[in-house]
Amino acid sequence: MNNLLFYDIEVFKEDSLVVFKDIDKKLVKLFHNNFDGVKDLITGKTLVGYNNHFYDDFILTAMLDGFTTHQIKKLNDEIIGGQRKKRIHPSIHSLDCFQQIDVAKPGLKKIEGNMGKMILESSVDFTIDRKLTEDELEEIIDYCSYDVDTTIEVFQMREYNYFNVKDTLIEMLPHNLQSKAHKWNTTTISANVLMDKPSPKWSDIRLGEYDPEGDYEMLKLVPQEVVDIWQDKEQKKKSITIKEFDCDIQFGFGGLHGVHSTRQRFENVKLLDVASMYPHIILNLQALGPATNKYHEILNKRIEVKHKDKKLSDALKLVLNSVYGNLKNQYSLLNNPNAALSVCVYGQIALYELCKRLSPFVTLVNINTDGVAFMTSSNEYKTIWKEWEEDFQLTLEEDNFELWIQKDVNNYIALQNGEIKTKGGDVSRYHSDQLFKNNSIRIIDICLVEYLVNNQDILTTIQENLDKPHLFQYILQAGGTYKGTFDSDGKQYNKINRVFASRKEGILLQKKRQDDGLVRFPDTPDNMLVWNDECDKLKNFNQLIDITFYYNLAKQRIERWE
Repeated sequence: MNNLLFYDIEVFKEDSLVVFKDIDKKLVKLFHNNFDGVKDLITGKTLVGYNNHFYDDFILTAMLDGFTTHQIKKLNDEIIGGQRKKRIHPSIHSLDCFQQIDVAKPGLKKIEGNMGKMILESSVDFTIDRKLTEDELEEIIDYCSYDVDTTIEVFQMREYNYFNVKDTLIEMLPHNLQSKAHKWNTTTISANVLMDKPSPKWSDIRLGEYDPEGDYEMLKLVPQEVVDIWQDKEQKKKSITIKEFDCDIQFGFGGLHGVHSTRQRFENVKLLDVASMYPHIILNLQALGPATNKYHEILNKRIEVKHKDKKLSDALKLVLNSVYGNLKNQYSLLNNPNAALSVCVYGQIALYELCKRLSPFVTLVNINTDGVAFMTSSNEYKTIWKEWEEDFQLTLEEDNFELWIQKDVNNYIALQNGEIKTKGGDVSRYHSDQLFKNNSIRIIDICLVEYLVNNQDILTTIQENLDKPHLFQYILQAGGTYKGTFDSDGKQYNKINRVFASRKEGILLQKKRQDDGLVRFPDTPDNMLVWNDECDKLKNFNQLIDITFYYNLAKQRIERWE
């Protein structure tokens, strides 16, 4: 991507400013209260911000339209107060690094904390009722500039996997839609790639062949109590769990889930995974009506280019995988709730039937939406595999694991060819940071996996990682329903804070409710060291933190897996 300008805006009653930088974090231009020249600067450029589609683009429009500082502040307050604005200046062409970043919707300060960077917040009150002093203005410029730097880093992390793929998707649209599609999310673009107007909605579920009484043959493959919850129009019961094949198996309105009832640790595990399960079920059921043929073409095209053109392959995969969600999305062109339910039910029945056929010959380990993990000393599963594929018009792929350890259906560790694979909230950060999610106390994930897989003592793992302070950090944020973060003496702290368990007597940060009651952050220590500077600047870390606290917390987590 060329001609990129990264920017951020700060607004006060008597002062408004915008900072523009290039991708190398070099200052291009700072405008303060006089915005002559902004239009010339941004014309022909692509602006990149963070949450700018909901805020900065509108403020920049006001600056370009010649609003006074008071008018800009009024617009600022209206946007922050929840008023939706529509007009964007025609000179503004922008990308938003916040768009579809994660369901957690992290702010820049949260990301800065997760990265181990300084969490820089302004000490200047944004409601200040006068012109800023020179010192205050300098602080705000530094603050704004720092946020632009973080925005650049976020863009670089997302450029290939999100923005480039999105560009490829946009190129697949009719020409008349492409200019406005840059602000759409990828699910909306994907829907418009497939069709230009809504298709008729199904009045009920559709599952293929009927029996002589007019009931679907597939529904006979699962217990009647399961069929009952699917056929209840009010969906009063969201799920039902049955005990079968030595597993607790949950049916509902998502994927089929199940785990072995008594064991957590298994060796020599096979996993049969349904290749692109939902896309193939959508084809089997003709769930997109006339657009199903186009969907099939996209599926075939992706298979053709998968190992030749990764960018195109990723874009096509996005179209294929977004359809099921769009069928459930009331705002999508593809919205068809009963088609979505049909795909969901078909998948659960198919996977349950696979479990049923395998069960006489295997020990079932894990059942999760589109895959079944099991142990067996027989090759009978191969015959079942091929018969099942023929019956359900789906394709299975086999993986093998030397070791499989699980707490529940969504938390497991698997060892494949000596490589550790992890899934679930307890262990997902074993390999790397999750910068856009919760990245607190990663050391606990690492301790847990090393103990369960390699039988490594918790204390050894902690000591091996004391040169990486950010693994031990908590990033604390009081949600919007709270007054903020306070200590026991009533002192208020930043909205986002980095803390560590302190060996010495420290402070205790808590969330303050609207009634002034204090609420603990989960799993946090009584004595905290607050450190909002860069983690790398924290000296003598091993002497500052309470190793015993982290040891005990890791031990508690491990006990849940045993």
